[in-house]
Amino acid sequence: MLTIADILDDLRKLGIKEGDRVLVHTSLSKVGMLEGGPAAFVEAIVSAVGNEGLAVFPTFTGTAQDSAENPPYFDVRETPCWTGKVPEAARRREDAIRSLHPTHSVVAIGADNKQLVKDHEKVETPCSHGSPFMKLAENSGKILLVGVDHNSNTTFHTAEELADCPYHMLPEPALATVVDYQGKEHKILTALHKWGTERDFNRLEEEFIKQGIQRNGKIGNALCRLIDTKPMLEVAVAILKKDPYFLVVN
Repeated sequence: MLTIADILDDLRKLGIKEGDRVLVHTSLSKVGMLEGGPAAFVEAIVSAVGNEGLAVFPTFTGTAQDSAENPPYFDVRETPCWTGKVPEAARRREDAIRSLHPTHSVVAIGADNKQLVKDHEKVETPCSHGSPFMKLAENSGKILLVGVDHNSNTTFHTAEELADCPYHMLPEPALATVVDYQGKEHKILTALHKWGTERDFNRLEEEFIKQGIQRNGKIGNALCRLIDTKPMLEVAVAILKKDPYFLVVN
């Protein structure tokens, strides 16, 4: 049975330091049996980055059914995410704050968490300029993939949006309903991802390792990847601007 101390030790070995700003994508089942379950894993991440750091978890709610005709409904206090037990545990913490984006919200715990999630619902596209994903890239953020590969790395959507990949967004926005922390309902015009195009984000993994952008290790039994967000985006966007379909599976 793993403990928080075991997870913290593995995080340190992988390269997580106090003060880091980390977006975490997790398959906890790959880690192994952990005393305290998902909440303990969140606590280990929060402890690893410390009081000056920031732990961020994806709490996505968007679905393939979202459209202008079927707009999303999102209550920041109640709507559960489909991204796993760890993000669900994170969003239930009293020290967590969740962004108001109707499809791609994140939970942030730690220093400047309010600034990270601020105005996410107002962005032009879910993961681009002004989003938490872009803010992390602009502030020396890192991405931690725990037991998952780059196909779970949402920041690739940031790259696709910055490169204006033609397959990625629905042509029509939707008038989403968002309920804030005070219970007030807002109507927000939001751009939607277009589901259905198969991609292979792992195509760039060797390049990331070659350039020193990515380090691999283990947390418990899980193979993990720690990626520097800004240079990762720079590599991906440069390639996608030359070939927008580079990551698409033919």
